[in-house]
Amino acid sequence: MKLLAHSVCLACLLAPVHAADNVLLISVDTLRADRLSCYGYKLNKTPEIDRWAAEGVRFERAYTEYPLTLPAHSTLLTGTYPFRHGVRENIGFALGDEQLTLAEVLKAHGYTTAGFIGSYVLASQFGMGQGFDTYDEKFGQVREKAISATSLRRPAETVTERFLAWLDVHRSVRFFAFVHFYDPHAPCPNGYDVEVSRVDRSIGKIDAYLRRWNLIDKTHILLVSDHGESLGEHGESGHGFFLYDSTLHIPMIVRPASSSALAPKQTLHAVSLVDVMPTTLQLSGIAVPATVQGRSLVRVMLGKETTDIGTYSETYVPQLQFGWSPLRCYRVGRHKMIDAPRPEFYDLAADPAEKVNMFHKAQALAGQYRAQMTELAAKHRMPVSSRPVPGPVLEATEKLAALGYVRLGNSRIADSFGKGVDPKDRIDVFESYHRILNEIASRNLAGDTFDRIQAIRGRAPEVHGLPFLEAQAFEALGRPQDACVKYRDGLDREPQNNIARANMASLLVRLGRVDEAEAEFKKVLANDPSDYRSRNNLAGIYGMKGNLEAALAEVKKAVATRPSYAAGWHNLGRLYILTRNWTEAEASLRKAVGLDGEDARAHTLLAQVLKTEGKTAEADRYMRIAIQLDPSLAGRIPDR
Repeated sequence: MKLLAHSVCLACLLAPVHAADNVLLISVDTLRADRLSCYGYKLNKTPEIDRWAAEGVRFERAYTEYPLTLPAHSTLLTGTYPFRHGVRENIGFALGDEQLTLAEVLKAHGYTTAGFIGSYVLASQFGMGQGFDTYDEKFGQVREKAISATSLRRPAETVTERFLAWLDVHRSVRFFAFVHFYDPHAPCPNGYDVEVSRVDRSIGKIDAYLRRWNLIDKTHILLVSDHGESLGEHGESGHGFFLYDSTLHIPMIVRPASSSALAPKQTLHAVSLVDVMPTTLQLSGIAVPATVQGRSLVRVMLGKETTDIGTYSETYVPQLQFGWSPLRCYRVGRHKMIDAPRPEFYDLAADPAEKVNMFHKAQALAGQYRAQMTELAAKHRMPVSSRPVPGPVLEATEKLAALGYVRLGNSRIADSFGKGVDPKDRIDVFESYHRILNEIASRNLAGDTFDRIQAIRGRAPEVHGLPFLEAQAFEALGRPQDACVKYRDGLDREPQNNIARANMASLLVRLGRVDEAEAEFKKVLANDPSDYRSRNNLAGIYGMKGNLEAALAEVKKAVATRPSYAAGWHNLGRLYILTRNWTEAEASLRKAVGLDGEDARAHTLLAQVLKTEGKTAEADRYMRIAIQLDPSLAGRIPDR
């Protein structure tokens, strides 16, 4: 078992720490520390979070290892650095099964474990559900059919309702609950502070529940963020591109069980997300596994640790999206070094906004910081025998695109820090590129879209993905022929880009060029056999050509790869109808309607099959459901 292979105690536990019955870990996505009133913000109040801060330990200098949701949460839930768990982007990566998670350790020690997430970015598809008995990721509709941001994120009220409903059933057992709020993440049409307040009110509901049922006395609560948000600082309008503290500085509050010996305090020790898992385990009286690379903060909270060790952060977004230099940074004490083609070195005490680059005045000290970064990475990097998990299939990429995460580049990373194009010289290109992507996603293209893409080409000729951007724009304008031309242009430069190739193949089907589409889908599957969407599309082509045997084989592989793929079961049922295999058709279509209760056509087909099998009453019931879902079906009677 994975746990037994890694359960090596690193240090004896400290006796004064009370091992509470329960653990509650809350992550508020995209929450800046300086937008909480307990961290000094004056323009908005967060009284519920402030209450936990006053009753616990508030870390004034907490930072993320990566300013993106999936990599940061991979660090949070494994206690390892990104160069160990291997997740470097929201798209193209997933947490591998070999990684040991906090939920797995606590589950092995008798905890009932549950996770409640606010965004598809943390779906179990990306490895985030490891170790959870319950992983609540229902977004109101079948994920394969969801194409809008609102259908792929849940407000804090819904996440809280789901968590408290679960707690109603499990409050008498020892539990570990992970609750993820996504509300402050862009887009925030009502404003950033409004969304922070929405989360604060939900935390108030959770706090009230814990107090009402006397759980506050025996529950350790940890509240963090995965990263901050650049609200225009350094020219960045979001997060993920730069490593300035607007996106790295996060809140971290530990509100220990009331019976704990830990006294309320504030600490200036520099800490980071990698420290959360070992801290949680020591608070719970559990030995810290040898795989964990962070340090327990219990000694810091008890006032027994005074050493300020360095914290590390990185981003490969500039490289993975555009081929520019990745960035990494290291801080100790008041100074911070950013390793870039034009290196940066800041005195954060004198210059917290990071406006004055002191690198040329402090090259010797900066060189020591760079050496420490290199040593840290060499010590903790992923073993050569391990490999990053393959990227998600087209369906997952479409869903992440709806949330604003789009990348049509490749997933190859290289530790080329300080080499190539400096991201500082391309922030205008990055911002323009993503504005165009947002316009395409909303189908609200401006009249000068292609002129702006051409301007990017002139400004940054090294960006090879622009034909893909043009192809997406043509798709949004309903010009599939022109889109195919641009996809082909891009694939001539990046033939390994499966996402773009699958997009082009789908367009070729719409244009009636099925032989070309078949060839392209086969290339996609040769590179990524797990792409069940492309496999289902290939089956559709075989069906169009009358090769039902080949079509059945491909759809069976698709649903074997993705058992929850409703469209695959629907198509499998349809193929079984064509081959007059009523038993298998019924079983497949029951799967389809069970997974997607809103698919009127699947209900109709199931009714037809049941009618053929002589199950008239049940056939009528499914047909009535189909008509409720789609009134245009009224009057149709199963005739098989």
